[in-house]
Amino acid sequence: MYEPTQHQHERGASVVTPEHVLLRFQTAGLGSRAAALMIDTVILFLVNLTVFIVIGLVIFGKDHDFFLETENLAIAIVILLAFAFNFGYFLLLEAFWRGQTIGKRMMSLRVMRDNGQPITFIAAAIRNLFRILDGLPMGYFLGAIISFFHPQDKRLGDLVAGTIVVAESSSTGPSRKKGQQQALPIMGEGRALDLDERQKGLITREDWQLLSSFIQRQASLSPEKRKELATQLAGLLAKKLGLPEEPVVNGDPLVFLQQLHANLQKDWKLGS
Repeated sequence: MYEPTQHQHERGASVVTPEHVLLRFQTAGLGSRAAALMIDTVILFLVNLTVFIVIGLVIFGKDHDFFLETENLAIAIVILLAFAFNFGYFLLLEAFWRGQTIGKRMMSLRVMRDNGQPITFIAAAIRNLFRILDGLPMGYFLGAIISFFHPQDKRLGDLVAGTIVVAESSSTGPSRKKGQQQALPIMGEGRALDLDERQKGLITREDWQLLSSFIQRQASLSPEKRKELATQLAGLLAKKLGLPEEPVVNGDPLVFLQQLHANLQKDWKLGS
């Protein structure tokens, strides 16, 4: 279930997971997305320039007759390689690097599906194919206009692919979101939570993203809402880990989640 929300000067989205846990995300605006695209564009330009120079040296390094015979073939190969690399850069990184390119990672942005799940290969392919239309007539003008007026800052590719670009909070420093507090400190550290490798292997990427999102946003929740969500999430994860649910839920589910996050964060880090 996907439910859009809007708050004064910030736009965001709310996602209700299949476990009925509500997560709120701040969508990435034009400024941060443009900065991420600029970083990616510079990287692509430098790589393309290097490839063109190397290929040019190889071609022009041959005798004149050889160049004439292979000129058309060489140009076709260069164009094909350039298209494959420039399209593949965004497609493969977003599909297999958890919704991030180098530019998005530097700007703390991530692409995900509308339901809060990680982006799939098909969705990444669709949203990046539509870069051609979003770039019309030049400089991503069409994509920027659509994104500016859409309540969740979506461009055309996002609308078709069912994706959304969100801004991530840093778990090691102040949040980029104005007015948002840092995560609450871990409480009850005397109650150690030990997990073996088998149990750690039961935690999926979706589980970690759900847990990490809650930990990062817990400070912005009211005490009642924080306890409600912590109870739901603690019961879900305790069951998956094979731990007795009743002591976890009826004890202090927030402490359990905080210690579980601390236990797993060396193996799971957003964007790693």
